[in-house]
Amino acid sequence: MPRFVSNDPQKEAKNYGYGGSLSFAGCNALRTTMVGQHHSIASHSQRWKLFCDWAKIQDIKEARQIKSHTLNRYSDYLRARLKGQGKPLAVSTAQNRLSTCNTVLKALRGNSDISIKPAEALQAQRHHSRTQAPEMSREKLAAVQQILCHQGHERIAAVLGLCRELGLRSREAALLDCNHALEQARILGKVDIERGTKGGRGKSTVTSPSRVERWVPISESTIKALKTAAAQQKHNDNLVPESKRLPDFLCSVRHYSGSVLKQQGLTHRHDLRAAYACERYQEITGVAAPVIRAFRRQCPRIVDHNARKVISLELGHNRLGVMVSYIGGLR
Repeated sequence: MPRFVSNDPQKEAKNYGYGGSLSFAGCNALRTTMVGQHHSIASHSQRWKLFCDWAKIQDIKEARQIKSHTLNRYSDYLRARLKGQGKPLAVSTAQNRLSTCNTVLKALRGNSDISIKPAEALQAQRHHSRTQAPEMSREKLAAVQQILCHQGHERIAAVLGLCRELGLRSREAALLDCNHALEQARILGKVDIERGTKGGRGKSTVTSPSRVERWVPISESTIKALKTAAAQQKHNDNLVPESKRLPDFLCSVRHYSGSVLKQQGLTHRHDLRAAYACERYQEITGVAAPVIRAFRRQCPRIVDHNARKVISLELGHNRLGVMVSYIGGLR
């Protein structure tokens, strides 16, 4: 896709030729360099606009004005927010905003000469170690699914089952082609997660033709969940009803499942992924996850590290540090 074109040579050079305003130029650059990654483009665009609002106050209106010290000043502003100055801000949100600046500036400039390391700049830890074990009972989840089915929300019940048995996010579960997954499970004994992944992970794109495959092992309970979901999917290639858009269906999943989960002692959908992670940890190491064993390490450190690495990839993460929010940390 060509850059923004203008008849004015001076305006052509503004914002590296991607548009007249800083906000529009950043969004336009993302659409040009991240073809097909619609969810990522939307997320980055939203966070980039927040940076542009801050930049405008600093009298920065053009991409060429942004230097390394600009990002350092922005990180100072975000760090102050983390310490309680102004509207409260989560560490993950602050890191995401800085990460977006890196992504957009790379798209605008065509290089990574101006960037910042979010974790170092903010001097704050993103991940909170899980201190309470997730509910592992499949019987309680089955009770949740039964209630949802009785209310006419069979597809939502199927989404929850996939989240628990494959460790998927709601978006990934909703977009999974269960018929194809069943075929993979039958032939290969594992399922490749391609759709709905964060940051375009799991699928090939024009800008990233080679992708990292995300294989998730299957079990009897996995097959059962896939068959249940496939029955709801019917001849379609995902669980999203034909009458609904994906965002609307995901909103329905949140709305209708939340209260029923809590009613049955399942705090949140994220606990379904945590339950998957804890179960996989025990399968790999032979001992219970740290959060279940009161944080006492029951296996050699190298075995624990390797288990975290395997599960992290199965959950669709590239960072081992995130595993503490699923299976707990080590003392």
